[in-house]
Amino acid sequence: MKRSIVILAAALPMALPAAAQEVRTVTDHMGFEVVVPDVPQRVVTLNDWTTTVMAHELGANVVGSGGRVGSDGAPYMRSMRELYGVEFGDEIALASIHGELDAERIAALRPDLIIALESDAMPYRAQLASIAPVLMYAAENGQSGLENYADLAEWLGKGAAFDALQAGYEARVQDVRGRMPAAPGSYIAMLPNPREGTIYIYRTYGSMTVVLEDLGFSRDPMMDAVPEGAQSMVSSAELIGGITADSIFMTHIPDRGEDLGVLMGQLDEIAPGYRDFLPAVAAGNVVSLPRFHVYPPTFAAMGQVLDHFDPQ
Repeated sequence: MKRSIVILAAALPMALPAAAQEVRTVTDHMGFEVVVPDVPQRVVTLNDWTTTVMAHELGANVVGSGGRVGSDGAPYMRSMRELYGVEFGDEIALASIHGELDAERIAALRPDLIIALESDAMPYRAQLASIAPVLMYAAENGQSGLENYADLAEWLGKGAAFDALQAGYEARVQDVRGRMPAAPGSYIAMLPNPREGTIYIYRTYGSMTVVLEDLGFSRDPMMDAVPEGAQSMVSSAELIGGITADSIFMTHIPDRGEDLGVLMGQLDEIAPGYRDFLPAVAAGNVVSLPRFHVYPPTFAAMGQVLDHFDPQ
C-alpha cells in the first residue's frame, strides 16, 4: 500500500473543498490501482444489499447509496431497512436506482470515494472515475465472502472495525456450536422455481451458507456439483430424489406473502411426493429464513442466521 500527502481536491474536483489529505493506492477486485483517501469522508456505494450494507456496518461515512423502487413508488435500500432500520433520508441520499446509473445525482453528492459492484457498473467505470476515485467490488471472484469484505474494509480504512466485528462473530459461533450436536449433519441450500418447474441448487448463498458451515454442517454433494465460479445451477424436478441432505435451507420474501409453507407448496407442484422420500422432510429439518436478512455479506446478516439456532 502506498501513502502520500496530496491536495486531494485537485484530483477530485467534485469532492470536498481543497485540503491536504493523506491518500494511498489500493488495488480493487478488477485489478485497477486507484488513489483513494486514507479515510474517506463522503462515500457513495452503488449496490444497497452488498456494498452499502458492508460500508454502513463498518461505520464508514456513507452519504449516498444505490436503491430500488418499492411497490409504493418510494425508493428504499434493500437489506439496509431489514438489518439496520435505515432508510433514505437517514443521512444517506439516493445516488441511483438499481440498473439506472445517475451520474449527475452521484456527482451532486460530492463523493470522495465511489464503490461499485463490478457486475452492475463496469461499463460505467470511466464515467464514475471522472467524478471521484472508484473501486470495483467483485462478489464472485474466487475469494470467500469474508475475504472480500475484509478487502472492502481495507479500502475504507476500516480494517480495525472489521477485525472487531469478526472477533465478535467468531466468539458467538463457538458459543452456539458448543451447544449443538458435534456433527449437525449435511445440508443443502436450494429454492423452488415454480415458474419453470425446476429447482435452484446453490453452491453458496451469502451469509447463510457461511454460518451453516462455520457451525459444522457438511455440504450435500449436489451443492458441489455447481460449477466453480457459479453461485447456482438449475436442476430438473427429477433430480430432487438425489438430495440426501439431513437439512434443507431455503429463503423467502415476507413482503410477497412467502413463508416456509408457501415454498413447500411450490415444491409440491414441482416434485409431487417429495415429502415422502427426502430425509430432511421426514426429520422435520426444512428451514426457510427471510432472504433480505440472511443473504447480505455482513456480520449482522450472519447474526440473523445464528439467531435461528440461538434465539436472542
